Amino acid sequence: MHDAVVVGGGPAGTITAGLLAKDHETVVIEEHSSSGSPMQCAGLVSAEVIKMSGVVPEILSGITGADVVFPGGGKIEVRFSGVAALLIDRADLDRKLAEKAIDNGAEIRYNSKFIGCRMQDDGVSIATSGGEMRSRLLIGADGYRSMTAMSLGANSPKEYVYGIQADVKKRCEQSGTMTLRIGSEFAPGFFSWEIPFGDMVRIGLCVKEGTGSTPNEYLKKLLKENGAEACEIKARYSGKIPVGGRPRTYGERTLLIGDAAGQVKPVSGGGLYPICKAAPILAGTAAESLGENDLSARRLSRYEKGWKKEFGKELSRGYKIRKTFVKMSDAEFDKVYDAIDREDIRAILNNIDIDDPGSVALPMLKRPQVGLKLLPYILRGMV
Repeated sequence: MHDAVVVGGGPAGTITAGLLAKDHETVVIEEHSSSGSPMQCAGLVSAEVIKMSGVVPEILSGITGADVVFPGGGKIEVRFSGVAALLIDRADLDRKLAEKAIDNGAEIRYNSKFIGCRMQDDGVSIATSGGEMRSRLLIGADGYRSMTAMSLGANSPKEYVYGIQADVKKRCEQSGTMTLRIGSEFAPGFFSWEIPFGDMVRIGLCVKEGTGSTPNEYLKKLLKENGAEACEIKARYSGKIPVGGRPRTYGERTLLIGDAAGQVKPVSGGGLYPICKAAPILAGTAAESLGENDLSARRLSRYEKGWKKEFGKELSRGYKIRKTFVKMSDAEFDKVYDAIDREDIRAILNNIDIDDPGSVALPMLKRPQVGLKLLPYILRGMV
């Protein structure tokens, strides 16, 4: 019997497995044939996230500024004091994290699909496409479609957003500046992005459910807006992002992490930062519980208490901002632009922490007149 079986070989699974495998027999089951595919992430992270991951992936470009474009054409130009974000090769990150997990003693079984599980008195019986496995602990790192999460009962996230992006052969004039667009034309309920790297640009967007059009239709419009509709597309990616968290991230002999746990930043949709924060907490809880031979839901609940103490407030604040955001019309977004098109607000945005973008909300609201103009939208979002 294994000490732990991790379902999912993405960053959530391999970072966790790498930590736990140092002292416990840990197996990762991954349904795909290799690490890093399919890629379902914009790949924009902070230097701090790279440091926390413990590996150094290939860096495609550094971002020193952002142009935020509003529906009516208004633009807020944010210019950071240095490199605020790094565009990385996500496939390379995934491969290096898998290699590190193996170096630490974890076993990764590719082409092995999780089918289901049965709790038993002395362990978990895990059905996979390669046969049955038994483990003392089951760790769900199987993404937005997590079957391990749903094995805990009614455990769906509050909502999903749908994303799509393409790597287009096109050189941008401002190599270090990305463009973000908000509004119903290109990304209703979320935002779009254009991130330059060399002679390429990564163009993508997310939309909320029920927009009436597919993400691909919005991508076509965004490519046209960029003058890239006739450019060569080198790669295309799509996927779903769970937003708002799941009711539970633990259960009898079960722990969840990453998208499977709904640990996603609601403002940006980013998941690597929460994963890097949650993995040591999960590994610590798992190691202690295995050592005590107590894998009960009550004992494992310490993991959820731990990660919520570490970054739960950030996710909660971000979701409150999102609730306000999705209720706003294009005309209201333009009114927000009129309110924040000020030098003091730009100074705040120039120092934004991309790992916690919601942290700029309070300083902005404290500015004279800005808070009063935005208050009606905030109150409506809270209802």
